[in-house]
Amino acid sequence: MIGKILSWLTGGAIEAIGKQLTHAYELKLVADTDAKKLDAEQRIETLKAQQAVLIAEQGNWVTRWIRPAFALPFVIYINKVIVWDMVLGLGSTPPLSNQMAQLLTVIAGAYFLTRPVEKWIKKR
Repeated sequence: MIGKILSWLTGGAIEAIGKQLTHAYELKLVADTDAKKLDAEQRIETLKAQQAVLIAEQGNWVTRWIRPAFALPFVIYINKVIVWDMVLGLGSTPPLSNQMAQLLTVIAGAYFLTRPVEKWIKKR
């Protein structure tokens, strides 16, 4: 599971945008009004910009690992609390401060809420 997540973070996002670009080009080809063609062209330009940013980030090992490295302590913390403290009953971990809990929420949201948005965009 973690391997799939890391795979998506390191290259799957670029592939997903490529698929969305293909779909946007198809919509442009079958558009029967100027408004639909303009919408498709705008979507294509937005996706191209997103893809360019992701490709630029992947070009350097430092920028490629910033997001996963930033999330890693929270992944370790959550797994420690669930497995070690709750499931095995072998310890107790102090709760996160309010600031760290908010940061955890933002990071989790950034990782897990983007997929439904991608699916929604793909359907459009």
